[in-house]
Amino acid sequence: MSVEEEIIEERVYTIPFYPKLKLSTRYKRAPRAIRIMKEFIYRHMKAEDIIIDNELNEFIWARGIQKPPRKVRVRAIKDEDGIVELYLVEKKVATEARVPQVRRRPGRGELRPPEDEDIEEEEDV
Repeated sequence: MSVEEEIIEERVYTIPFYPKLKLSTRYKRAPRAIRIMKEFIYRHMKAEDIIIDNELNEFIWARGIQKPPRKVRVRAIKDEDGIVELYLVEKKVATEARVPQVRRRPGRGELRPPEDEDIEEEEDV
């Protein structure tokens, strides 16, 4: 959004995706969540065009195509041309929060760096 354009309206919405997403095919849920979000904004803000922020898009796609979030809070900013830009309200890093830690059984396949005592230095002859 440039400095010259005026902000006509700014609102914060919580957009629910379920139960509509529950009825859709698993491999179509994240794209459908994007469509549901756009339809919600068209209906509530009477927008001509919608621009989704990259961080919001990554938040929806963070857990993959099968498991988008159940709801999302967005900040919608409408300018004088009727273009609405959507931003994520809570600044989260979704990818770091969702990555499971890999655990191994103790005693199996553990790699440890060599200690100084284990390394023998060769003597020059």
